[in-house]
Amino acid sequence: MKRALATAIGLGLGVVVALGLLAAVGRTAEPRFPHGAPIGPVMRPDTGAGEMLLLVVGGTYPTQADAEAANAQMPFADLAGYYVVPVDQFLGFRELVGDVGDYALVSAFRTEQGAQDFASFAQSFGYPATILPERVQSLGGVYAGLGQEPNAAGTGPLTHPIAASLP
Repeated sequence: MKRALATAIGLGLGVVVALGLLAAVGRTAEPRFPHGAPIGPVMRPDTGAGEMLLLVVGGTYPTQADAEAANAQMPFADLAGYYVVPVDQFLGFRELVGDVGDYALVSAFRTEQGAQDFASFAQSFGYPATILPERVQSLGGVYAGLGQEPNAAGTGPLTHPIAASLP
């Protein structure tokens, strides 16, 4: 009887210790979503490689560090805003903007409505927002915001190329 009681107490303590260790590991692990769980589906970053995209430009800078510093001064609350990208990621960017440096703050869109809505949103914060007058071709690379605009069918974010963005 004493042996059975000792075994039960030992097993109980073992379970408590194991649960405590699991809880400690859970508290110290990196959160999967550091800013909270996503509201919609989790999508892999789409760079729109090969697509003809509309860019909203928040500025151009000689270095990546300069672009990142400027971007840090333009928060969009909890929402994504501009992305720091190398200007050579988009064929035609330099031709439309001129000798602009090597990095820019941009947000890329497949639809004119998405670009216009974002530009208005950025301007409501007092941030610069210029929509390039022509589409530029994405060479892929750094994620620049595709997926922020709604699907015209009302089914959530636009997650795929549309006729206007195909070369």
